[in-house]
Amino acid sequence: MDASNGWSNIRRFFDEGLWSDPPERRALSRAALRLVRIMVVAVQAFQDQMLNLHAMGLVYATLLSLVPFLAVAFSVLKAFGAQYRLEPLLARVLAPLGPQATELTQRVVDFVSHMNIGVLGALGVAGLFYTVVSLIGRIEAALNDIWNVRRSRGLPRKFSDYLSVLLVGPVLVFAAFAIIASLRSSRFVQRLLEITRLEAVTVFVAGHVVPLLLLAAAFSFLYRFLPYTRVRPGAAIVGGMAAALLWVLAGTAFAALIAGSASYAAIYSTFAVLILSLIWLQLAWLVVLIGGQVAYAHQHPTSYAAGRRRHGVRFRDGIGLLGLVEITRRHQGGLSPYTVEELAAVTGAPLTILEDVVDGLVGRGILARAVEPPGVILARPPEQLLVVDLLDAIRNPTTLDVHTSSPSEKTVLGLLRRHDEILRDALQGVTLASLASETSAADTGVAELARYRRR
Repeated sequence: MDASNGWSNIRRFFDEGLWSDPPERRALSRAALRLVRIMVVAVQAFQDQMLNLHAMGLVYATLLSLVPFLAVAFSVLKAFGAQYRLEPLLARVLAPLGPQATELTQRVVDFVSHMNIGVLGALGVAGLFYTVVSLIGRIEAALNDIWNVRRSRGLPRKFSDYLSVLLVGPVLVFAAFAIIASLRSSRFVQRLLEITRLEAVTVFVAGHVVPLLLLAAAFSFLYRFLPYTRVRPGAAIVGGMAAALLWVLAGTAFAALIAGSASYAAIYSTFAVLILSLIWLQLAWLVVLIGGQVAYAHQHPTSYAAGRRRHGVRFRDGIGLLGLVEITRRHQGGLSPYTVEELAAVTGAPLTILEDVVDGLVGRGILARAVEPPGVILARPPEQLLVVDLLDAIRNPTTLDVHTSSPSEKTVLGLLRRHDEILRDALQGVTLASLASETSAADTGVAELARYRRR
């Protein structure tokens, strides 16, 4: 009995306690819990089939876009006279491949440096940029899936935002590496080393810590601006640091266990470098997506935990009605509409499920998305919205005409219609306006949701 209770407490902790941040907890305790949370998310993400599928798709997109991407970056850097810094950065990325990394890096750099974009013509250059933009679009789609974003940027926004990142990003990255190199050789740093004799520490910081921080900054920038939703800077930084650490660990493990193994060369012969490159690309993209998952779990811990659990119809009904009540009260008070994220914070509902419910209600014409100010508003007056119709819309986001011929199907559908009729009679005349007028409705709904989660 004790062992059973202990196991049940452990499961309850990982299902609920780990994902809440009560204010009565000390700061050190909350920091420790968040660290454990990050490790749990990373372990679960490695086993996530959807993330692995996205990583496989990004490997394919990378193979198609690598040379065009490097060609564009090379052209941008050439305008600043920094094209010679492309090879060291590419060598660092491919370092886990072991001895083959140097040869592969040299081949790619030689191919890109001899590539003359001017002979491609206008159509060829447009195709080159489209290939690069499509890679960034796939990355955005994968991150949007992690953040449960069902809408993406429009085509004009894609070209403007993606090309801004593409044109400015390489300059900033290589400028940062140039600053590091100049700092290491500056007179001030040399004089400081002579006075303090901290050469070993300086070499370690310049060779390991600073590149790790630069990598974390690059990942943080990716998680902050690429998903088509509001990502808090703190969440992006946490995800960036987690991805940078995982990148270093994955690269070290890959180089030690796979790239350093002679069996691959014996089996695949000259194709070994290609096979190893594909494996490393898969692992590298998986690490990038895991960082995005960590950022999402840091910003929305309860939504992340709720998304991995199964919930019944009643739980979804409570979330939908509670969200509609809050939207109605906002409307009646003449205040600016809630965004879905704000609505999740107010109601305490998991963002993952609330997003899906809101999309269904928008599709049924009950809610609408406002542009300025952005948010979710009622598409019809609350006095005209019957609660029984709202429940039907929450449970059935799309309306389908089902034609049946089997007697058993007719019997089952007839029973379901009787159920709907009984429910309609029981809730006769109850509208969204009358539900919102009950002052304790929202508090009761939050309490019911909390009690339901503890079951």
